[in-house]
Amino acid sequence: MNEWDGSVDASLIRWIAILPFLAAIVHGLLIGLVRAKLSDRSIWTISLSAMLVAFALSVITIFDLVGVGGGVGGGQSILDSLGPWIGGGVAPRNFSAELTFQYDPLSAVFCLAVTSIAIAVYVYTIGLFRSGSIDRENGHRVFAMLDLLVGGTLVLILADNLLFLFLGWTGVGIASQLFASFEYEDRDASQAGAVTFVVGRIGDLGLLAAILLLFDGLSRAGAPTLSFRGIEAAFRLLDGQSLALFEASSDFAPSLLEMIGFGLVLAALTKCAQFPLHFWLPGSSNAPIPAAALMQSATTVIVGVYLLLRFSFLLESAPGAKMLLVVAGGATMLMSSLSAATQFEIPKLLAFTTSCMLGLVLVGVGIGAYSAATFLVLTHAFIKTSLALALGIVVVTQKGETDLRRMGGLGHRMRWTHVMVGGACIALVGMPPFANFFSIEELLAFMQSSGRADRWPLIVLTWTSLGVLAFAMARAYFLIFWGNVRPGGLVENQLRDPTGWTQHGLTALAVMVVAAGLLTPSQFWGDLWGVQQTDSVGRFLSASIAGAPDPLVSGVARWMLVLGLIASAGAGIGVGALRYAKRGYRGESKERVARFSQSAMREMLFVEEAYRIVLIRPLRGISRWALVGLIETRLIDRVVVSGGSGLVRRMVWSGLRRLQNGRLQSYALLGLLTVLVIVSWMVV
Repeated sequence: MNEWDGSVDASLIRWIAILPFLAAIVHGLLIGLVRAKLSDRSIWTISLSAMLVAFALSVITIFDLVGVGGGVGGGQSILDSLGPWIGGGVAPRNFSAELTFQYDPLSAVFCLAVTSIAIAVYVYTIGLFRSGSIDRENGHRVFAMLDLLVGGTLVLILADNLLFLFLGWTGVGIASQLFASFEYEDRDASQAGAVTFVVGRIGDLGLLAAILLLFDGLSRAGAPTLSFRGIEAAFRLLDGQSLALFEASSDFAPSLLEMIGFGLVLAALTKCAQFPLHFWLPGSSNAPIPAAALMQSATTVIVGVYLLLRFSFLLESAPGAKMLLVVAGGATMLMSSLSAATQFEIPKLLAFTTSCMLGLVLVGVGIGAYSAATFLVLTHAFIKTSLALALGIVVVTQKGETDLRRMGGLGHRMRWTHVMVGGACIALVGMPPFANFFSIEELLAFMQSSGRADRWPLIVLTWTSLGVLAFAMARAYFLIFWGNVRPGGLVENQLRDPTGWTQHGLTALAVMVVAAGLLTPSQFWGDLWGVQQTDSVGRFLSASIAGAPDPLVSGVARWMLVLGLIASAGAGIGVGALRYAKRGYRGESKERVARFSQSAMREMLFVEEAYRIVLIRPLRGISRWALVGLIETRLIDRVVVSGGSGLVRRMVWSGLRRLQNGRLQSYALLGLLTVLVIVSWMVV
């Protein structure tokens, strides 16, 4: 890539990421130091204005990036450097990292998606503010953390080098942990925050290991660099290199590029909540509604995908890491759909649908369909935001109730919400003409054209997972909105659709749910409609990511994939309608085997419980024995505290006993010495 100098001042790029951080800092100072009681309007104006400016800058700059505003084509990047940041090392290992923001096709597309979705979420949150669903204190905290979450995501997306990317990665992790434990006085929320912290550190270790291995390998090759442009230009020097630890061994010397790829994949699996590190996302799903929507759509979960896309050129040289993506993504896709089909809690249902769709995205990355994976993660972001916020209205109306078994009949009075949730549900599973249809069918075409021996098992696995997911969404939809109002639920006159800001935010998202798919369908659809170059975003991204922008599958083979997708999703919806549209929830099965099977699917094969038994409980027991029993009780309390105080007590008692011996000459000598000390001090 070449540096660009055009009509827009490059120094404006920095403000896309800095403005949300400044808003978060202002909120933090007002909450923690000044303790000022601002009006509701003042609180949300700070955050919304910062996000609107960031979105406007993203739009203006992308015009110059693609040449509309007088710039050049999308193959170049805009660099905004604030100057040197960190440097060190000696001889061939010296390095320097500048505080530089990079605006290229990949970061431009993600910036537009993140900022536009964040604006819709902010508008929705303002509606909760004005309706009294969020009080001022909690609302102030929500906006502060939302700004931190979005700011960290934008820093990661716009980072020009590895250290800057890791800084944004850490910011996203901190904000996610804060939201997971938002209700910190609640034990479950505190535990969810701890789990999010631990799993996040696993991903941090994977990313940090990849960064260190990459820099070490480039340093040994004589090209130490931290910038993405420099890495892309020099990473071929790592071909044939192995880990320095195993260089002397000819029997086992893993490829350095492969190990770097495994580190990147581990980091992505944690952020995308993939098996077997998936359980942090359902645990943190009880965060405030706007935060959960952003975390599962445009911030926390997509940064893992963005990391892989940014290093797509390197993953092409790490087939083992790509195979791990296919295996983990495929397993997560199927198991998460089964878990979603048996969930009773709305937040956990949303979390497992997120893991399922992100699993499909990672399968796309694993087979080399980078443009289709990007397309899917972006369309999913709009759909998931719309679905999470629409179901959030249901939760707010139900006074915080999230159990599907205690709902029913809401569609009689909440007709607008009814339509919003139904549209988002069928859009999520890839039914036409919604956004996910075009991205999923393009990904299926990439599977067919990949030439892999396992392409048909992957296609069938995708169809099956989407069919089960469609059943899960239909089940939730009919249990919430059809039938009669459940006993113990709200009376009918308390059910009402949102108005004002909340409705405006969801309406904008509903438009995006359709428009995002029509923005860049593959050329297969353009040929049918007589339109040239319909895959505009895919071709635009080809300058930043590896792989072909369009799958080479058409004719009967393509229509078979499309019909298979529609049939699987339609079958899932049909079975859900037959089971729950009229009958509703009829209780658990009386068969012990069936109950155990449903419980196993609901808990994703009890992976979290296995971790708790195998790792957490033994570590907790060792900690109690070593830290509490050995160090604190025996060493500190008995030796240091009790032993030290006893020693001092004996020394003082022995000294005083010798002084108070009853002899007059001893007292006279002590007094004389005291007078001499005083006189000496006065003379000096």
